[in-house]
Amino acid sequence: MIRIIQVTVKYFAYLRGLVRDKREETVNLEDGARLIDLLNILIKKYGKKFQENIIKRNEKEVSLSDNIIVLINGKSVEDLNTLLKDKDIIALMPFLSGGS
Repeated sequence: MIRIIQVTVKYFAYLRGLVRDKREETVNLEDGARLIDLLNILIKKYGKKFQENIIKRNEKEVSLSDNIIVLINGKSVEDLNTLLKDKDIIALMPFLSGGS
């Protein structure tokens, strides 16, 4: 029997506009899911514009966009293979650079 976990995804700043103005949502995943699995579900749900803002692809690899910060339970994560656990909170936010 497949065990299901639930994670909460929180969206910040302009990313909310890409997800129909949601601040957060709960997503069900199979136990053993990784960050990339979650992002692929969200890309299927929200489309190409969301994908273009979240990940970058080249011939060899897929990685997070340079413009995005991902926090899992308050800790910055860049590895798309990071395992997710039940009740994790994933924050997706734009990288904001400081002024002069």
